Amino acid sequence: MTPYPLRSGRLEGTIRVPGSKSVTNRALLAAASAAGESVLVNPLDSSDTHALAAALTRLGAGISFDGEIWRVAGPVRGSGRAGPVLELNVGDAGTPARFLAALLPALEGRFVLDGSPRMRERPMGPLLSALRSLGAKIEPLGRDGFLPVRIEGETLRGGRVRIRGDVSSQFLSALLLVSPLVPGGIEIEIDGPVASAAYLDLTRGVLEAFQARPGGGFRPARFDVPGDDSAACFPIAGTLVSGGRVTILGLSRRADQPDAAFREWARQAGGRLSWDGDGETAGLVVDARHLAGTSRILPLTVDVDPAPDAALPLAALLAFADGTSVLSGAGRLREKESDRLSAALDLLGRAGASAREEKSETGPSLRIDGRGGTPRRGDFAAHGDHRVAMSAAVLALALPAGSTLDRPEAVAKSYPRFFDDLGALLGAPA
Repeated sequence: MTPYPLRSGRLEGTIRVPGSKSVTNRALLAAASAAGESVLVNPLDSSDTHALAAALTRLGAGISFDGEIWRVAGPVRGSGRAGPVLELNVGDAGTPARFLAALLPALEGRFVLDGSPRMRERPMGPLLSALRSLGAKIEPLGRDGFLPVRIEGETLRGGRVRIRGDVSSQFLSALLLVSPLVPGGIEIEIDGPVASAAYLDLTRGVLEAFQARPGGGFRPARFDVPGDDSAACFPIAGTLVSGGRVTILGLSRRADQPDAAFREWARQAGGRLSWDGDGETAGLVVDARHLAGTSRILPLTVDVDPAPDAALPLAALLAFADGTSVLSGAGRLREKESDRLSAALDLLGRAGASAREEKSETGPSLRIDGRGGTPRRGDFAAHGDHRVAMSAAVLALALPAGSTLDRPEAVAKSYPRFFDDLGALLGAPA
């Protein structure tokens, strides 16, 4: 396969980010669980959300796609008590895997839930244990705590369940989303502080929009999916490293998505961020023209655990900082679509940056010395991970011309038009 050429240069112009992947997946499950037709406006059209939509369709939902409008007719019912075992494979889609693991034991039928080789490596144990404590019959078909699993439908019951707060917030969200579908609902007791707590707020917002109550089901709704702050991290980072000026449309001023933290990190690193306009036409203006041709990006010390999906674009940004940065709370990066901590070290190394992993009693951190390397063109590897691929493109903006990427199609998981949008901000190729 011919390597994909990555461009260097300054970002200038206006883009609209796609709908939030996290919110789209939550709204899809809620809409498919409601009796009647729901409308999702501006959902994310990506391989990840289509993986969940395909599974929900096989479970009995009717889903039609018409550009920025998706119509979802529910409720899902499963495969029937006398039907054959229904096999569902979600590929690399982590959120759909966790949500379906909770949904399937509440439906009629017998199921096998599986994923890609990488998805089989991503931990599911705390969620499966919590579901089993509520009566769900879930049998491992390989390693316990991982996909694939066999699930017996109509075995999940309501009640109280205890789960650690430091596990993936997707586990907690999965339990919250299935609670309206089981008699009496599910009461969750969380041990310790919650990792990425803002994701639970997103889940509760979707539940409220679909008038969900524990044990009381969902009601159809018209739901507007906000722009994706996770996707916005990359043009923000790219604007700073290239010394450009970009207006990003589609984001919410409320900054209620976890990766909205990147806005503040960008300010702390020296970017100037402001809002232009009101309502749906409001744009987040990112201005870094004062950084052009300088080494004035400021180093940061940041805990990335509350917003792990923003860690890679932050690492790409801080590779060009005037000093040493430390990204703590990096342990959960190893459990994503790739081992993102190792992938970050690989990306930065190929770009000529100085970075290393440091270990402590609280877990690994990533130390980046923005003055310790020599920037050079890089032949980057995506590691099959959308956020790795997009971070490589951010790095390439400020590197000597000629960088490449092995698998640009990885971005389809969350931001299919990423390279088109980036190209528009760079203008016509020279």
